Amino acid sequence: MPDIVNGQPNWPRYFLLAHAAELAIRSVLVFAKANASTRAVGKEPGDHDLSGLYEYACKLGLKSNPQVLSELSYISDIHENHAARYPKAPGQVWLASEFDDAVGHLLTDTWEHIRIV
Repeated sequence: MPDIVNGQPNWPRYFLLAHAAELAIRSVLVFAKANASTRAVGKEPGDHDLSGLYEYACKLGLKSNPQVLSELSYISDIHENHAARYPKAPGQVWLASEFDDAVGHLLTDTWEHIRIV
């Protein structure tokens, strides 16, 4: 999907990218809850806080990835304030394709975590 459509951010692309990241992270949280040997590590962060959810998942054993750590906050901001679902004139917007690799790493890491543990 292109990053820009008719001179505007391609909001469905941002939504899908952020939602893929959220589902990947939540798969680790669901897996941890189902795994009796995993202990809770504090209160789970609120909905749509991708950065907080990722840090929480890492505390539950997900391998931390430097690229995901450095880039997830940008996607998290767009996801948390629902800009991709309800577009409005945001401040600065980065091209969604800049985060493809980070979300790809996240998907791979969460799959490996669930499959191996």
